[in-house]
Amino acid sequence: MAVRTSIIDAAERRFADYGYHKTTMAEIAGDCDMSVGNLYRHFRNKEALAVAALQRQLHAKLDAGIRAAADQEDALAALEAFLLTRLRLGHAHFAGTRHLYDMMALINNRHRDLLLDFEKQVIAALADILQQGVKQQRFHCDNAQQTAYDIHQATLRYNNPAHLKFNPLETLENDLQRLLALLDKGLAPRNHEGEKR
Repeated sequence: MAVRTSIIDAAERRFADYGYHKTTMAEIAGDCDMSVGNLYRHFRNKEALAVAALQRQLHAKLDAGIRAAADQEDALAALEAFLLTRLRLGHAHFAGTRHLYDMMALINNRHRDLLLDFEKQVIAALADILQQGVKQQRFHCDNAQQTAYDIHQATLRYNNPAHLKFNPLETLENDLQRLLALLDKGLAPRNHEGEKR
């Protein structure tokens, strides 16, 4: 597992600094002090390696967001922690990436199913936070899954590699905080007459 991790680390650096298309398996192997043949024992080709790197990055962001949310007792604080943690990790990953668009094109054109599957996992995590808020009587939410989907769509900017690369983290955090304030108002519980409390 450690060898596989070191290979993905080396590939990510190469893809970020030189671009996916200009990176060769021989260069990645050299960075790992191994033969090309040995590299192919772990990954059948460069595309498989790129997909593995993306999957690792996506899952690291999701897992960190879930952990951050779990540390919060209040549901709104959990929602904030989930979204901000993922924003900060994504920004740290993409802000210094010189070559971005060839990797984005590869994934969007050839592995869109991977992104859609991951999107479902993010929405499920958001739905869990919303359901927690309903139990706490912190949120009013008739359909947690639909609301989670809507929040995910509203926050795509804070996970899009291009937005993360070309916007300062402070700007994105401030924008997200204002959106969270709107979500807080929109999710606020209602009284018996259906009015917001």
